Amino acid sequence: MTGRDDSSFRLRTATMLLAKAREEASRASWREAALFARGAVENAAKAVLACLASVPKSHDPAPLLEEALRLPGFPAALAGEAQTLLPVWRRYGMAQHILLSYGDEQNLIDPWSLVTPELAGEAVSAAESAVEFAARCRTAIFGARS
Repeated sequence: MTGRDDSSFRLRTATMLLAKAREEASRASWREAALFARGAVENAAKAVLACLASVPKSHDPAPLLEEALRLPGFPAALAGEAQTLLPVWRRYGMAQHILLSYGDEQNLIDPWSLVTPELAGEAVSAAESAVEFAARCRTAIFGARS
């Protein structure tokens, strides 16, 4: 599989997860919206890295973007935006994946009770930014017909 193919696959996955997040938010299914949005952020980060290198198994999007930033070929015009996305993407890593999937096991709080409409909205917004950024990065690296 080429980087172009892998990044295309991961961007499609991120886009579908974002659509599911929006759909769940429209139904007030906040936990599901946040869970799908987190997955969209993760896959958007993988789409960016896949443009330049192979993608490791990971549920932490920020280190994937950090790695992409260090690689030759990362679009210089997008580096500043990538830096501003890092703090946002750090909130949607493995710890959030576990919390949204299993809840707060120490305090016996199920995942559905943890996610408020505001948190779900923030997650969907982060996913929208992530997917848009990944698409721009792909276009910058592979051209408009990628």
